[in-house]
Amino acid sequence: MNSRKEALSILFEVFKNNKFSNKLLSNLIETKAMSKEDIAFVFKLVYGTIQYKIYLEYVVNKIIDPNKTDFKIQILLWMNLYQLKFLKSKAYYVINESVNIAKLINKNCAGLVNKVSKKLENQELWEVKIKNKQNIFPLENGFPFWLYKKISADYSKSQAEEFILSSNIESKISLRLNTLKISIKDFEEKYMEKYNLEKSKLIEYFYLTNKNIINQEIFLKGYVTVQDQTSGYASYILNPKPYSKVLDMCSAPGGKLTHLAQIMENKGEIKAFELQESKIHLIEQNLSRLGVKNVILECKNALEISEEKYDFILLDAPCSGYGVIRQKPEIKLKKYSDLENSELILLQSQLLEKAYNCAKVNTEIVYSTCTINKKENEEQISNFLLRHKDIKKIYEKVFFGSEYDNDGFYICKMKRI
Repeated sequence: MNSRKEALSILFEVFKNNKFSNKLLSNLIETKAMSKEDIAFVFKLVYGTIQYKIYLEYVVNKIIDPNKTDFKIQILLWMNLYQLKFLKSKAYYVINESVNIAKLINKNCAGLVNKVSKKLENQELWEVKIKNKQNIFPLENGFPFWLYKKISADYSKSQAEEFILSSNIESKISLRLNTLKISIKDFEEKYMEKYNLEKSKLIEYFYLTNKNIINQEIFLKGYVTVQDQTSGYASYILNPKPYSKVLDMCSAPGGKLTHLAQIMENKGEIKAFELQESKIHLIEQNLSRLGVKNVILECKNALEISEEKYDFILLDAPCSGYGVIRQKPEIKLKKYSDLENSELILLQSQLLEKAYNCAKVNTEIVYSTCTINKKENEEQISNFLLRHKDIKKIYEKVFFGSEYDNDGFYICKMKRI
């Protein structure tokens, strides 16, 4: 299998058919038809081209007419520019490979790819020269101007720029130690050096690594699971007590759910709901691998659950997902319509109301999202508190992604009084 050809195929599915790159790349790993080195290159090429797509398209369009150029050829040229500018790849090899791929797409395009790719070696073409000076920094970093403006307006220009820069930095893999199966002391003595682990500065039993551990002993035995630190912090902040009754309203893929069980030492009861039937099996796999035994899982819309009372409630709400752009860079390429935004915010509000109806006096609620958007986060909570004077805000935090080598995230803890 040709690595650049595979990367092109994946990128076409992402850009043309709105597929998620991480799922397509996972499928590629499962085929086991490429070497680890080639798969690593495909990952780098796919993620990099998506991350900088807005910039790459801007530069390539200085030379071609996109309305008259086959879309796959355009993607191929974006890949070429990414390799030349960001990977510092040798031009001869990049161009030769792309010409061969172009011949498979359309023999008549091979000459165009050769000609344009040679022009892309000219670094003067790489400069961003536009009238809108505000857009130079976002465009250079492959970030949409509309989202840059939004984050700047919601927070500040410096925080928006910091978020942009961190979103393009390759992250380490974040692992949560599963203390249901192994102690921190035993784990660190046995695996700290072996997997070159670095302790998290946010939660003591989270670790960072550069190694893929999915098929390794520590993962297969359920000693660890892959979970971003800020995602884990939502359950950590809720901190449900053993023998308590807990509600997890939107459970997939199960990271926060299994973390809640771990905090509770498998004692008590967690009722977990997930709307999408296709994700139930994934959650069940995680429950089994991690040895979680106190969860009652049901495939059901959280808005339709019975309003029994709970001691602790976690609402990890559906959101725009801007906080995980580093993991899923294609998210920044979709701009939601006003109608889509309104529907999403309404759904979050309805879920919060359901959480309220499932709360009694002293019930603690955590509302979290993996986005950077005041309307979905701070403003959503402010409106909720205005509607319910018996809810007190205990903790609120926005993570922008650069704090602990983490994803962007929002967490708010409240209590019914």
